[in-house]
Parts: sequence; structure tokens; C-alpha cells
Amino acid sequence: MKNLRPASAKAWALLKKLQALAEQGIDGEKISAQIKLARLKARFDFGETDPAESPDLFSGNFKHASKARRIYSFSSKEFDVANSVKWAIESATKIPCVYRNGELLAEATTSTAKRLEEIAIHIAHSFRALLEKFGAVDSVNAHDRGVFVMGLYDGMMNETRDVGQRLPNRANVPKARKGKKKIVSQPHAAAHGLHIHPYTVGLSLGKQIRFSAPLEQITAELDAVTRKHLT
Repeated sequence: MKNLRPASAKAWALLKKLQALAEQGIDGEKISAQIKLARLKARFDFGETDPAESPDLFSGNFKHASKARRIYSFSSKEFDVANSVKWAIESATKIPCVYRNGELLAEATTSTAKRLEEIAIHIAHSFRALLEKFGAVDSVNAHDRGVFVMGLYDGMMNETRDVGQRLPNRANVPKARKGKKKIVSQPHAAAHGLHIHPYTVGLSLGKQIRFSAPLEQITAELDAVTRKHLT
């Protein structure tokens, strides 16, 4: 049996259309649809799940190409979001990406580039909305934002930490000088007003981004968690 090309999103859409006509068509429509359906199945491999029906952002096949195509644009102030999108695409799809003048480019075929654009939009919009809400939490600072983004990314990519592995530091705590009286300080988390590690919060939310949970649901969960753990 010859090797078939993996079915693209366009091929899946045509398959559904032809299947509907083959079942419900009138007179010659059924026969014509059955013939075209057989030809389509002889060209493409429909063995995997239709990407449009899978909640996983990175399901399906992604094809590499020598030409780099534009995927998405980012502002210079959101490098952490931009890097998260780039690393996620490269890690999950093995498609090389590069930045040029604020634009993310991917060495992919036209159809794959279109899918990557949709993925980039979903991740970027989700990260932006969550960062805006997280940034409004009392006493959260720029360093906490970075740790929160790390949690979002690791959760999205299922890169969980090993048992016993320390969480990222929330901020640099000044060391006491020798010869000085030791000062007993309050736990650092309390100083920020948030009694839960930003990385831990982001980890749970990132998993939901990967599987396309509604953004309203994810932001509502972030709001509930932060309100619960504020001093």
C-alpha cells in the first residue's frame, strides 16, 4: 500500500462535505459524491483525528518548508509572550521559527502557516488577558509576572517539575550582612500580598489554554484563585 499524504484541514473539510452528499444527496449527487470521496481517500490519510475536532492546539500534522512565512506580530514590550509562542510552536510542531522586525516567521507550508497563525493568536490573546488580570492583583510586581508566564508556558506544554524540584524564586531577597543582628522577616509571599506562588497559579491555567478552554472560564478561575489567596 502506497504512503498517503496526511490529511490537511482543507482535506478534512472536503471529506465532511462529500460524506454528507454521499448520504443525503439527491439523485446523481450521491453517486458523484461517492466517486469523489473514493478519490479523496486515495490521496490523503484520514487515520488521525480531525484537527478541527480536537481540543489540543497542536494535534495533527505540521509540514516544514524552506520558505519562512509570517505567523504573527508582537510589540517590543511583550517579549515574554512572544517567546512563549515561539518556543511552544517549535517544541510541539518541530517547525523552526525566527523573529524579523517584530514579526514571527515559521518555515512552514502555506496550510501549516495558517494553522500556526491560529495557534499563535489563541496563545497570545490568552496570555495577554491573563497577564492583564494578574497584573491588577494587589502588590504583584514585574518579577511575579515573569514567574507567572513561566507557569503558563509549562502548564501549556505539560512540562511539569520533578518531585522535590524547587519552584522559581519570586524575587531577589537581599542577604543579611555579617556582623549584623539577624532580622526575622515575614515570608516573602506575604510581602507581596499573594499567598500562593505565581508559578503554581499559571501552571493550572496554562493546561486549559492548551486544550482550548473558553477564555472567560480561565480568567474567572484566575480571579477566584487570587481573591482567595490575597492577604
